[in-house]
Amino acid sequence: MDPATIKAFMRQISKEKDLDPLLIKQAIERAILTASRKNLSQYRDAVANLDLDSGELTVSVTKTIVDNESETDREFIRVREARKVLKNKKLKPGEEVIVPISPSEFGRIAAQSARQIVMQQLRDAERTRIYNEFKDKTGQVVTGIVQRFEHRDVIMNIGKTEGIMPLNEQPHGAKYHFNDRLKVMITRVELTPRGPQIILSRRTPNLLVELFKQEVPEIVDGTVQIVGIAREAGVRTKLAVKSNNSDVDPVGACVGMKGSRVQMVVRELENEKIDIVPWSPDPRTFVTNALNPAKIVSIEMDDVRKEANVTVAQGNLAIAIGRKGQNTKLAARLSGYRLNIKSENEDELAYEEIQRRYLEDFLVQIPEMTEIGTQGLLRSSYNSVEKIAKIDAARLLAFTQDDEALAERLIAGAREYLEALRKMEDDRRDAREAEKAEKEAEAEMAKAEAAEAEAADDAAQGDETAASETDATAADDDPEPDAGAETAESGEDELVQAEAAADDGGDSKEG
Repeated sequence: MDPATIKAFMRQISKEKDLDPLLIKQAIERAILTASRKNLSQYRDAVANLDLDSGELTVSVTKTIVDNESETDREFIRVREARKVLKNKKLKPGEEVIVPISPSEFGRIAAQSARQIVMQQLRDAERTRIYNEFKDKTGQVVTGIVQRFEHRDVIMNIGKTEGIMPLNEQPHGAKYHFNDRLKVMITRVELTPRGPQIILSRRTPNLLVELFKQEVPEIVDGTVQIVGIAREAGVRTKLAVKSNNSDVDPVGACVGMKGSRVQMVVRELENEKIDIVPWSPDPRTFVTNALNPAKIVSIEMDDVRKEANVTVAQGNLAIAIGRKGQNTKLAARLSGYRLNIKSENEDELAYEEIQRRYLEDFLVQIPEMTEIGTQGLLRSSYNSVEKIAKIDAARLLAFTQDDEALAERLIAGAREYLEALRKMEDDRRDAREAEKAEKEAEAEMAKAEAAEAEAADDAAQGDETAASETDATAADDDPEPDAGAETAESGEDELVQAEAAADDGGDSKEG
């Protein structure tokens, strides 16, 4: 093997794979011995050595010196040849020496096998290096460049290796293109038979937290703290923050001058809407902040069941619910309370008026609708969200200035709005049923306790009556001591008198 070629090969691999030249040297030496095992088995103690400076590769074996007239095989060497090769005239028969062997001993097939083994060992070394480098970077944000797409997964170049962003780690509706530069979070590193697999994510809420840390120095130094986060990746995020310094406004610090800080994060996340709300230890205040920008009229809190019945001002129901119910959903996740939302005076309004107000709230969310079109819908026979959700787009063209796309959006939005309303109504009904069941259980428990108390009173009274009757019976059975004594004394007197009479009778007979 040409030393210059080996040296150039080592330099190229070291640069491309970021591997230590010493590691490459050891891989080549092991590969030579492994690939030439069949030929080298006829020798003793074969050793490969690669000189890093010159690129010269030699293989040495141990042989025993014999005299010049003896027959030799691969384990022996004549003394004349040994002295010539090792340039030592003092060598004698019987000594063991280490001598190099010719590369021709390996054969062409062995040389090809050695190259394959070298490449495999270098790939294994590279995989080990990548795994050791990235296994401790879980949770860090890196910049990646989109390289290609495999099925619906995105393969990204994150420096000296590639990472994969699966579909379930991509924001909803996100579309990427070749060479897009994206900030992603390393969520985990897995060691697979094909090498380390680095999983990237733009869906995790922790990515948004790290992006804010890059833009807001107050978060890094601990002045402002992110207390909670609820995210619907690609659509909307609610971020609760608090300040550890009374002189620093946590929301203002995160928003920045004219929104400069938050806009950097919004642009990085493909214009995902971000609501930054102040955290409060008072649950009522925190729920109010979490439902921002809806105007809250009243809140009834149930801290035991973690529920809140929220009444919003008229015209704010759609704002409180949000598109596809996202505002309420995120506020509930952020606050930890299940939220039941209704409009002010909803209970007193007639059904038609409630439907009309729902429609007004819904149309507020469609900025493309003109005032004329909105009023026309309110006065038409399609004067409810439910009716709009069920009709054809052609029937709405009169109200959308023949804009078919707007008519389709109206229908799709109405269906989403209805779905959110149904979910809220289901939650409200479940809450009412749970409350009713709880009250019934309490009533049954109170009834059982009253019955138990009454039974205890009856038992106590029965015991007292039985005791009284027992005492009366005992008194009737026992005679009075004085009367008995008198009766006994009277009987004794009568007996004495009878005996005296008998004696008198006897005396008369004898006379």
